[in-house]
Amino acid sequence: MKMTHRQRIENALQLKETDRLPYSMWMHFPNRDRHPRRLAELTLAYQKRFDLDFMKFMPFGMYSTIDYGIDLDVFPGFVDAPVPHKPFIEKVEDWDKLRFVSGTEGEFAIVLEAQRLLFSMMNERVPFLQTVFSPMTTAAKLATPKSLAEHIKQDPYRVHRALESITQTTIQFAKATVDLGADGLFYASQFSTSDLIDLPTHDTFVRKYDMEILKAVKDSTWFNVMHLHGPNTFIRELQDYPVHAFSWHDRDDGPSMSEVRKFSSKAFLGGLSWGKNWLNKKEDEVVKEVQEVAAYNGGKGVILGPGCVINPATPETHLELVHKTVLTTAK
Repeated sequence: MKMTHRQRIENALQLKETDRLPYSMWMHFPNRDRHPRRLAELTLAYQKRFDLDFMKFMPFGMYSTIDYGIDLDVFPGFVDAPVPHKPFIEKVEDWDKLRFVSGTEGEFAIVLEAQRLLFSMMNERVPFLQTVFSPMTTAAKLATPKSLAEHIKQDPYRVHRALESITQTTIQFAKATVDLGADGLFYASQFSTSDLIDLPTHDTFVRKYDMEILKAVKDSTWFNVMHLHGPNTFIRELQDYPVHAFSWHDRDDGPSMSEVRKFSSKAFLGGLSWGKNWLNKKEDEVVKEVQEVAAYNGGKGVILGPGCVINPATPETHLELVHKTVLTTAK
């Protein structure tokens, strides 16, 4: 029997069988993603074209930093995303510049309006995840990952004060997106890796604030995904996070889904390479990635998606091939 998009996701989260491999794909829309209606239109068109089982919303990647006053360098075209002109936070004393910003005003309001418009355009209510960055990730975007790690050593109390403020902003935004109808958060952490900090430091500066945000929406969501960015993540140590699925660079940086399944009872989201790793893949390699995920664990407890994000320059034939191969996995 053919399932709805929601039924596929629900079954996958419960590690149950589905009629075909549930999946989604997502990419940024540089220079179009700060216009609410355009972001809504592009998101919906993408979902309809590839019959995606859920939408992972892709607001501007620096959205959580804009209202603090960061300056950007913007590039022409629709491939290269804007980048900070320079770090907003350069020395440890600069954290004192941070002032509380509202999670429902300014750039956050733009993202929420794009979500509202998208929902008003939908004929079928496809599951929707809002992208929310962990406070440490936002802090790293305001500074740099390397300097943030140094600032923690230099003046941990100063950094804590900044993170407390960012956390309250993030909770406001997370609650607002759920109130608007988001089914859950795609909660992204770029600082949950031993390449940047050790585990005790992670528990104090990352986990502490993650838990505040995730617990704030836990009882009003059914589809929360924890995304761990980069290699050497603390995926084993974060299994008690109140989320329904984990996303990480399983294909490109590891560990594999099979390795993580040894200690995890969560659903997995991934299986496709991400970013530039996918640009030069041959068609048979794309097909093989999809087929391997479909065969993994009998297709139970897994949702196909990129390990992080699809590069906007990825050939559309690759995306069409993913969709076509997904359909061939139907029971």
